[in-house]
Amino acid sequence: MGKSEHAEIPKTKIALSPKKRWPNATIIFITPPPIDEAARLLNPYIENPSGLPERTNEAASAYAKACIDIAKECGAAVVDIWTRIQEFPDWKNSCLSDGLHLAQSGNRIVFEEVVAKLKEAGLSLEKLPTELPHFCDIDRNDPLKSFEN
Repeated sequence: MGKSEHAEIPKTKIALSPKKRWPNATIIFITPPPIDEAARLLNPYIENPSGLPERTNEAASAYAKACIDIAKECGAAVVDIWTRIQEFPDWKNSCLSDGLHLAQSGNRIVFEEVVAKLKEAGLSLEKLPTELPHFCDIDRNDPLKSFEN
C-alpha cells in the first residue's frame, strides 16, 4: 500500500476522559465518513507513485466500527456517518468533495444526525439556556451594562 496517514484506533480510556472531567456533558461520537478510493487517487495529498489510495474505505470501516464499539462501552451516543452516507444513491459524488472530505450534502447529513442525537438527549436550541444576552438585547449606548447580570 502507498504512503498513508493513519492513527491507531483510539482506546476507551481516552474516550472516557471528557466524561470524567464533565460528568453532565452529553458526548456524541461521530464515525469517519466513507472513502471513495477512486476519487482519492484523483485528488492525492502528495505525489503518489504507488498508484494506490492513501486511505481506503476498508480502513474507514474499521475506525467506524471501533468508534461505535467505544461509544457503546462508554454509554455515549454515536452518529454512524460511515453507514448513513452510503445509504444515499450516488454518495461518492453527492456527499464527498474529493473522496474524503464532505461536500455540502455530506455536511448536511452530519448536521441533521447530530441534531437528532441532541434531541434524543433532551437538548435543543429552544431548551438551551443562554449565558450571554441576545444581540438584540444589548444596549447600544452602554453595551457593558447588558452583561452585568
